[in-house]
Amino acid sequence: MQISDLITRQKDFLSDQLGEGLMQLAQACDNCLEDTPSLEKLNTLLHSYMQQHQYTNLVYVIDSFGVQLSANITREGINTDFQGQDLSSRPFFNAIDDEHPIYISDAYISTATLKPCISVVHTICHKNEIIGMLVFDLDLEKLPLLKQEFALDNWRQIKGDPEIRSNLFNQTRACSAMDKSIDTVHNIAIELLCELGVFHLKLHYASSRATIWPFDDPYNYHIHVLDEIISPNILLLYPRKTYPQQAKVTPAQVREVLDKFKYMRFMDENLYLKTGSLNIMNGMIGLSFSCDGNHYLSVEEFLANFDKIYS
Repeated sequence: MQISDLITRQKDFLSDQLGEGLMQLAQACDNCLEDTPSLEKLNTLLHSYMQQHQYTNLVYVIDSFGVQLSANITREGINTDFQGQDLSSRPFFNAIDDEHPIYISDAYISTATLKPCISVVHTICHKNEIIGMLVFDLDLEKLPLLKQEFALDNWRQIKGDPEIRSNLFNQTRACSAMDKSIDTVHNIAIELLCELGVFHLKLHYASSRATIWPFDDPYNYHIHVLDEIISPNILLLYPRKTYPQQAKVTPAQVREVLDKFKYMRFMDENLYLKTGSLNIMNGMIGLSFSCDGNHYLSVEEFLANFDKIYS
């Protein structure tokens, strides 16, 4: 699933969660505006609403022409300085209609609080005609968001520094110390991933080091230099663990992936692998090349399309 799909799902969830309460408030605002509009009554209504919703930073009402009717209402008070300003150029103004009564913006950093927030807009209707809009700035950190899993297994290519790419053919691969011991390094890496409780490993071929994330200490990665990563003594540092049943990568695939890493390290004197990472739990591979480009993709996609993409 794409990140954009997850964000859309989150917005749909917020719309469902907030929709009924916003509709009720919109109806109450209509009562303040019908016949003889009472802006003082409207401001008092909005300020009362603010006291009950701790995730709302700001609320105000605009009319159907985009002119702000109410004051700017915060929990701290009512600021009338902004009444009468023209907000018709705001992105939300043309985003809602009879069929789409709620609009939820993308997240942004509030200039007032310097914290992430979103804006939510709801129509105010009178006799089935839109007469105004409720506008809210909501504190993203306090919102009741939907818990989602980031199963992002699609291939992603990220271009690096244009200066490095432009000089790609003016450089050649220098044989590193890890290159000379690559088979030993890979054999120890297989042991760490398959037998000794390491779930994420990153090999820095050019600088001859490894970064390791173990199950027993997942919040602190361990860095090992070449002398450590080529010595079987490193295996004494990590207790033996049963291979996790929930892993998305099989032990056989671990070996196959590292064999492919070796091929890419030596495949060309100009374009070659600089670092390669493997996470057996989420099944993702990360690749960084001499051109400063980066690829992120699932193990299954990597192995299935290797000959097509990298050979």
